[in-house]
Amino acid sequence: MPADILGLSFAAFIALGGLIGYLKSNSTASLASGLLFGALLALSSQFAAGAAASKIANALPAAICVVLFLVMGSRFLGSKKFMPAGMVATTSLLMAIRYAAKAL
Repeated sequence: MPADILGLSFAAFIALGGLIGYLKSNSTASLASGLLFGALLALSSQFAAGAAASKIANALPAAICVVLFLVMGSRFLGSKKFMPAGMVATTSLLMAIRYAAKAL
């Protein structure tokens, strides 16, 4: 099965962000959510990377990215700080568009 390098890179970015949030602020919520979303994105992006990937296989990582966009976008609107919520919301939106385009 071919690897979705961009999808795996995004999953690692999310997981690493959770780890950094934990190390900087001792936030177990950041660690748990970063690792959970990173793992979900890594698994779903690999299912979507298959040669015979269905529309549903591409819709799953798109949906995960949309949830991440909504959560981090609301945090960005509340704090008005681009780092980290704005950056995660922006990259999540871009990845959601990428997977949605593949699902169409």
